[in-house]
Amino acid sequence: MTHTFDVLAIGDLVVDFVVEIEHFPVEAGRFQVDHGQVLEPGGACNLLIAASRIGLKSGALSRVGDDLYGHFLLDVLAQEGVDVSAVDVSDQKRTVVVLTLVAGGEHTFIGGMQASLDLTIPDSWRECIGRSRALFVEGYAFAELSPGMVLDAIATAQAAGTPIFFDPGPEIHNLGQARLESALSASRVVLLTAEEAARATGIDDLTQAAQHLLGFGPEWVVVKQGAAGCTIHTGESTTQVPGFDVTVLDTSGAGDSFNAGIICGYLNGWSLEHTGRFANAIGAVTVSKLGAGRQVATLAEVEALLGG
Repeated sequence: MTHTFDVLAIGDLVVDFVVEIEHFPVEAGRFQVDHGQVLEPGGACNLLIAASRIGLKSGALSRVGDDLYGHFLLDVLAQEGVDVSAVDVSDQKRTVVVLTLVAGGEHTFIGGMQASLDLTIPDSWRECIGRSRALFVEGYAFAELSPGMVLDAIATAQAAGTPIFFDPGPEIHNLGQARLESALSASRVVLLTAEEAARATGIDDLTQAAQHLLGFGPEWVVVKQGAAGCTIHTGESTTQVPGFDVTVLDTSGAGDSFNAGIICGYLNGWSLEHTGRFANAIGAVTVSKLGAGRQVATLAEVEALLGG
């Protein structure tokens, strides 16, 4: 089969309004001077842009509002080479805008999502999934689209033999055990932080938690460890890949762009170490900038860091 896409991401097309402040906490009645602000695509847009920049043919399966922010997202994604032809633009939906406050390299999100009442995905999305080498699913998609739509997309990918890359993210707290286990069982690669691995399994020991997750059926469990790099667990081995020493400005979008590197390495048949090092470099470049979206790493920046 000739594939139209290397990776599709379902749901979670949002706008991030990123403001760098002096410190946390933010207190009522206390004024803080901002040190910079940017308006950028966020959520799954980070992965899609990063994927496109490193040479993957990426596309979005989602819905946005027929509003200023929705058209902003579609324009930026198209300019970055991301296929948005399957994105529904609806006056019945409001594009999600997330206020992201950043201080000292840490961030917090303020926003809201309203799920669709639909239980299934459009037929056009099914056709796209069948013509893609990978489907990326993250936890936020369950809230931004609907659980039914995401589970339908997962089932469609399984039927088509399209590998699923699943990152539950912070939304792991709200997925519910049944949905979480359904997504884990369908996935070829699971990507998550150590905290999320413990949350998913109830096991604090990272190696034991990863082995428990592998029991659901994925080939790889990739644990993101920030500045320490990442660990890639398979049924046969555990590969620790160290991170890069960079000045951290903003960690938002780092995990999303890191995921693009893992997908790239998996699809290209790279070794676990090479895949992890490439993904770590993408994340490292991204955290050195304010905001994500158009600020995520470029291939030239990644290659410069790898060669340095």
